[in-house]
Amino acid sequence: MSVRLRLTLWHTALLGLMLTGFAVLVYAAVARQLTIELNDQIRLGALAASRAFRAVGPDTGGLHGGPARFGGPPRGGFEEGPPGPPPNGGLATAPPDQGLFIQVVDVNGTVLSMSPNLAQPLPIPADSLRQVLAGREAHDTVQLGRDRVELYSAPLVHDGRVVGVLQVAASLEPLEASLAELRLVLGLVVLAAVGVAAVLGWFLAGKALQPVDQMTRVARAIGHSTDLSQRVPVSNPRDELGRLAATFNEMLAQLQQAFENQRRFLADASHELRTPVTTIRMNAEALLRGAAYDPRERDETLRAILRESERMGRLVADLLALARADAGQPLERRPLALDSLLLEVYREAKPLANGVQLELGELEQVEVVGDHDRLKQLVLNLVDNALRYTPAGGKVTLDLVGQDGRALLRVRDTGPGIPAEHLPRIFERFYRVDRGRSRSQGGTGLGLAISQWIAEAHQGRIEVESEEGKGSTFTVVLPIHKPGVSAPVAPRPVQSGAAIPR
Repeated sequence: MSVRLRLTLWHTALLGLMLTGFAVLVYAAVARQLTIELNDQIRLGALAASRAFRAVGPDTGGLHGGPARFGGPPRGGFEEGPPGPPPNGGLATAPPDQGLFIQVVDVNGTVLSMSPNLAQPLPIPADSLRQVLAGREAHDTVQLGRDRVELYSAPLVHDGRVVGVLQVAASLEPLEASLAELRLVLGLVVLAAVGVAAVLGWFLAGKALQPVDQMTRVARAIGHSTDLSQRVPVSNPRDELGRLAATFNEMLAQLQQAFENQRRFLADASHELRTPVTTIRMNAEALLRGAAYDPRERDETLRAILRESERMGRLVADLLALARADAGQPLERRPLALDSLLLEVYREAKPLANGVQLELGELEQVEVVGDHDRLKQLVLNLVDNALRYTPAGGKVTLDLVGQDGRALLRVRDTGPGIPAEHLPRIFERFYRVDRGRSRSQGGTGLGLAISQWIAEAHQGRIEVESEEGKGSTFTVVLPIHKPGVSAPVAPRPVQSGAAIPR
């Protein structure tokens, strides 16, 4: 079942329940009002009949004990009044409302008088007769022929005692016909409203979900064509679906960038690996062609094979490190002295300076929480990068200071610097400012990408400042470890476009 259909059904069902409840309340209120009006009509008829009726003596078959008339009943009945001859067998006048049936019975239930419109006596239930003789009014719904009537019974009181019963009834047929018509009207109104609500709900749900359909079509088209350049149109960026479409477009842009970076990374990796493999193959072929018989040529060829093998080994190791970074490989966490680690790197890199002056600058005792081997690899990458691009006679300086709860480890060089247009991209994988020179000097193009991942995995970052002709400064910013405070170190995957030395 589609979301559109579910929304329509829920909307229609809810509205139908509300309208049905409202119709029931209207019906109940109207039925109650009509019943009250009918009872009022019966009471008014009883009052009018009491004024037109005269009770006669026992010699004419009237009420025993003397003449009586109907008036306002102080105890629910009618008191005696002045005598007079009763025409029509006891009814002084015709009933004031031909829609009412009037009857008088004595205490034994014998009918004394009936209105002319009564074809048969009104029934009086035994329980109601006992209730009226006890001085109380009674209301009943009884069957009169084929018709149902509402029956009102009141006691006739003479000298403080009940001497008879006045009965007034009205047919329920008009009331029931009105209620039946009301039920029909309310039912038709509810059905029509529910039908209109279903149609409008279907239409509005379709309009509301139209952006979702567009996103579905775009996603399906992308899945079939792998064209991540497509975007979902954003009709209203302020509503929920508009924000969803904008978020979907942002996700597509990130996926497109990641896909292009991954494709470029694979192309660059295959290119970087092809160069040493080709060199090794050519030198091996040279050995097979006879270079092995010339000691000098053989040694030179073997050294070339060894050199390319080492470079390919470094490239494979760097690729493996980045693959582990992308997979979110966890790092070992333990407090370590960053100043001792910097001294380690200084001692190891000193013999590799090749005419570059490597020195220690400001060195403070700073402790961080992290992985010793990974942090050492980060610093070695930065130092090796600085030594490689600083000409002989230049200087590379290592500094470590603590500032505002952060450790600032700087690697400064007096090399040629990095052009400003290249600074935003130096942390991309295989990106080189000078492609030919970097490869000839043995760089893999992945050192800064790996360094950036290590810094971010330690909740830090790498900042770069460079000026052409004056050198560059790489600053590693890490949170300082405070004893007694456990700082989590969560590895973060490297962006698939990450970095390389200049």
